Amino acid sequence: MKKRMNKKGFTLIELLAVIIILAILMTLAITAMSGYIRGARRDTFVTTAQQYANAVRLSFVNGDYASDLMPSYGQCLAVSTNTVALESGSHDSPFNSAYSDESFVIIYNSSTAGADSYQYFVQMTDDANNGFGVLDENGLDGDLVKEKAVTSEGNYQTISSKTAGDTISLYRATSNTAYEAYTPTSCTISGIVK
Repeated sequence: MKKRMNKKGFTLIELLAVIIILAILMTLAITAMSGYIRGARRDTFVTTAQQYANAVRLSFVNGDYASDLMPSYGQCLAVSTNTVALESGSHDSPFNSAYSDESFVIIYNSSTAGADSYQYFVQMTDDANNGFGVLDENGLDGDLVKEKAVTSEGNYQTISSKTAGDTISLYRATSNTAYEAYTPTSCTISGIVK
């Protein structure tokens, strides 16, 4: 008398179906995680730009810049981020590249009459061509950070080659993905701190 053994297990087809389903789920998870990582890098880029603007604001208020560089009405002072020390101590962007020499905080004197009033603009780029051109610090958003294409943006400017008397065009964000010319559209450089 032959006993029939009841063997339980998966067939080859069932195993292949499970492997294919797992591969699809992993692909979706990796794609989603890549998007989250890119978004976090962009947001960190903006946060660092705001930290540089705050550090320059503090130095400006404390009188750390030479009096002959101070911008009068309609003028601006460009301060390289290379001259600013942050508490983190790192000068590398979240995209694992050093911030470029074209990263500046621009102090614009927008007074109309009487006491001076200052607004701050920032241009942050790194050596891998990530970042954003000159924008009002109040409208910065991670979605405005261009990856590997910042020099093709209309608001990007080569500030390091400018001198006193040249102009810098000013821009502001109109949404979290677009910008437009600021009014007034430019300021005359009173000095550059490099």
